[in-house]
Amino acid sequence: MNTPTEATATGASAPAHTGREARTIVQALLARTLGPDADRPMVTALDASGERIESLTPVELDLRARALAAALRETGTAGDRVIVPALPGLDFHIGFLGCLYAGMIAVPVPAFRTAARAGTTTRAERLSAICGDCAPCAVLVSTRQDAEEADADLLPGVRWLSVRQDAPAPETAPLPDAAALDPSATALLQYTSGSTGDPRGVVVGHGNLVANQAAMRDRCEVEPGTTIVSWLPFFHDMGLCTAVVLPLVSGATTVTMEPATFVRDPKVWLRAIAAEDDVFTAAPDFAYDMCVNRVREEERAAIDLSTWRVAVNGSEPVRAATQRRFAEAFQVSYFREEVFSPGFGLAECTLAVSVSPSLEPTVVGLYEREALAGGKAVRTTAADEGVELVGCGPVVDAVTVAVVDPATRHALADRVVGEIWVDSPGNCGGYWGREQESAETFAARLADDAAQAGRTYVRTGDLGFVDEGELFITGRIKDVLIIGGENYFPQDAEAVALDAHPAFAQQRAAAWPLGADDRGVAVVVETTVRDGAELAAAVRAAGIAVAKVLPAAVSVYAVPRNKIPRTTSGKIRRRTCAEQVGTGQLVPLAQWSSRRTGGAA
Repeated sequence: MNTPTEATATGASAPAHTGREARTIVQALLARTLGPDADRPMVTALDASGERIESLTPVELDLRARALAAALRETGTAGDRVIVPALPGLDFHIGFLGCLYAGMIAVPVPAFRTAARAGTTTRAERLSAICGDCAPCAVLVSTRQDAEEADADLLPGVRWLSVRQDAPAPETAPLPDAAALDPSATALLQYTSGSTGDPRGVVVGHGNLVANQAAMRDRCEVEPGTTIVSWLPFFHDMGLCTAVVLPLVSGATTVTMEPATFVRDPKVWLRAIAAEDDVFTAAPDFAYDMCVNRVREEERAAIDLSTWRVAVNGSEPVRAATQRRFAEAFQVSYFREEVFSPGFGLAECTLAVSVSPSLEPTVVGLYEREALAGGKAVRTTAADEGVELVGCGPVVDAVTVAVVDPATRHALADRVVGEIWVDSPGNCGGYWGREQESAETFAARLADDAAQAGRTYVRTGDLGFVDEGELFITGRIKDVLIIGGENYFPQDAEAVALDAHPAFAQQRAAAWPLGADDRGVAVVVETTVRDGAELAAAVRAAGIAVAKVLPAAVSVYAVPRNKIPRTTSGKIRRRTCAEQVGTGQLVPLAQWSSRRTGGAA
């Protein structure tokens, strides 16, 4: 049995909570105001067509944050919570840093207008739950007119405040609060996306953010000459960390755009990348597929991606097929497949746990499906018997990973599947107001605790294994399909179903146990096809394909595109999907079950 040190994905011992770069985000910005680039644009916002609409230097951002901090101090005191929606342009940067300068706790949330436009109550309910959980003293908006016209009934008793306060003269600018200079102080509540449960507020400290993104800086070699180009939402941990915190600790510059801009036209993101000299990006797997599907071949030839050095792929399962498709499609744009850097992280660890080094080939392994079901990772060359898994790199500096049997809490050897536990300077302080859950998740100890000198871990709830120093993720504990006493992973069933027929190509799928006995599997697949005969053939093909790889009865449902419920970061909400199918809220276009004598409904 390996010790946690032996099971560390770097293959070497990593110190526990080194406190590397023990400083705050505010101190990182202050350092930039004194550097050689203090009066050069640090962060730039683009409009929907990719035109630059606003830039701020470190000095300008510092003064605007100080002005907002002064206004916030008239509303509350250090430690109070402030709602920071995903405001347009550079307003989020000002709002987020203004909270920190005031010593208050920022609570990033989706834009209110997005919640209203969504046409469902899901996001509005989530926002209401967040506000009920953290009891904010204020909510930030872009302009004073927005503050005056705000609906007081939406958040009763909460002050609405514009981020655009009159900037003070440098000599009269108020000083940051003492908490803004304390690495142990809480910087924000990062509400989890809720892929397997209700959103919970992760208590993230200044020191967590700086240490974690310093490790990301070092792994991906992000330097003052690097430009970070991002469309990710700032209320999501990957967008906040890579587009707001990473440039502060690395000296890099940032170019941002609205998420809707990327969804509407991925070319805007790609052209922004092509306009810079040394580019770092981070995005979920689906984003790269979207680029392939939405950018025509003749348009790709007009985009030069040769300066794209790091493309982190994370936030959802990373698929080797996605990376291959993107690299092939954009070869004409001078894109290199080794630019991809798959990674693994979670909000509870302030994001990054492992990331592949820049400009190194992605590690992809083909593992026996049946062996994985029994908890072993065994390589194979037989494609029809294997599951293709992407390595998410070695762990970043100062991080230790233990792969653990969740029932016995014993560390497991390499190439044995277990729950991933993380010890890191990025490990956060717990869930806001949830002491019991916090103790269970953030203070886990191995069974032979005496040998670990009191080391504690964050339990990720993710399953995976280490193979030759590389961390592989197989799925979520709560999503596992238990069939005949063995564990199968929903991603495998989903991938097989999507590959079974052209009607499901490049779409999404969700799989879950069918029935209380866990002997069946349901799979919902999205499609753009509406022809009844073609759909009948497609769902039958998908069902037969899944049944060949899983020893279970199978039901397959075809639904329209974008109907499978997802989190704000794009993760599939499998349990919610199961509930919607069961209640009739998600109505299939066609379905097929191996429990019948055949055919589609």
